[in-house]
Amino acid sequence: MGGNRTLLAVLLVVIIIVAIVGGGYFYMMNRKGPNEPTPEPTAEVLYTEIVVAIQEIPRGMQISVEDNAITLQPWPNEYLPIEYFTDLNEIEGKYARMDIPRGSPIFPSMITRPGGMAISAEGSAASFFSPADRVAYALPMDFQGGVAWALKPGDHVDVVAALELTMVDPEFQTLAPNSFMSVPDPNAERTVTFSGVYGRFETLPNGEAAIVYPSSPILNNLVVALTVQDAIVWHVGIWEDVDQQQLAAEATPAAPVAPAGGEGGSPLVGGSSSTAPTPMPQVDVAKDVEPVTLLLKREDVLVLKYLYEMGADLDLVLRPAGYTDLVLQPQPVWMRYVLDKYQLPTAPSDLPVAPLGVRIPLEVTVEPPPTPQSNN
Repeated sequence: MGGNRTLLAVLLVVIIIVAIVGGGYFYMMNRKGPNEPTPEPTAEVLYTEIVVAIQEIPRGMQISVEDNAITLQPWPNEYLPIEYFTDLNEIEGKYARMDIPRGSPIFPSMITRPGGMAISAEGSAASFFSPADRVAYALPMDFQGGVAWALKPGDHVDVVAALELTMVDPEFQTLAPNSFMSVPDPNAERTVTFSGVYGRFETLPNGEAAIVYPSSPILNNLVVALTVQDAIVWHVGIWEDVDQQQLAAEATPAAPVAPAGGEGGSPLVGGSSSTAPTPMPQVDVAKDVEPVTLLLKREDVLVLKYLYEMGADLDLVLRPAGYTDLVLQPQPVWMRYVLDKYQLPTAPSDLPVAPLGVRIPLEVTVEPPPTPQSNN
């Protein structure tokens, strides 16, 4: 009889436990709203490797992978920016157009290529160049002085100057010969004065004294010298014209490209490995006279400024690629140097004949490009 009571007690405990568990389950089910959706399994997050700044990059800094400035980092496709880069080589060597915070993706609007033309609120991108100890200075050049327009950005050149030296009075700093006026002796009976151009006294073949005057203005001495060495060509032509072409090119959107990794993410508008940056436009046909922007040391800028303002004829001579050494300054060339070096005669010819020219001097002209015909 006692065993039956024990069995009944166990069954009663089991029934109570089942009732509590079942009641709890129904209570939790009744707490949910009738329309509440059942949670779905979490979807796989897709990532795309994009270029990200891994340190603070100040405006004007040249970006380099070796300096640990940028790296590739996975970025969720759902949060990809509109524009981004997927190749470090697209940014290597370019300059920061603004301050770029650490951890920020690199956008095309944040950087500029060396010599890029775009203008931003932070200033002209033309100011981003190296080395930092140089400044940009523009000189007008003609077809000959510009090496027949063979110059391209990055070339190294020397500057040759031709100038004329003329005789001056060292005290007056005026052109020679001087004018004179005689001062009569107040004690003399004759008070005649003389004036004219100062010459020299000579004795004529008949024994009479004479004053010899210049028959024409004094001929100047032409001197040619090598001046500034190892200047860097920064640009050929007017920057403003190229700015307009560059801005127009940047305003043209590239075709959308699906981000790497497959589905999801925003369309890539420009700046990926599939859409290379627009190359810097070049002037195909140069004019007769074009400004050439050089990168110079500051003391060399003063030399060129002085030579240009005094009216010297300046020409650029192209250096071999990769040659940046300074050479020993050669001796300036003028008439005496040419006569001595090439043993030219210094006395006039006594031949009964004289040579005459047989050809017209050659002149190089550049034809303007044909004007496109309108279809209207």
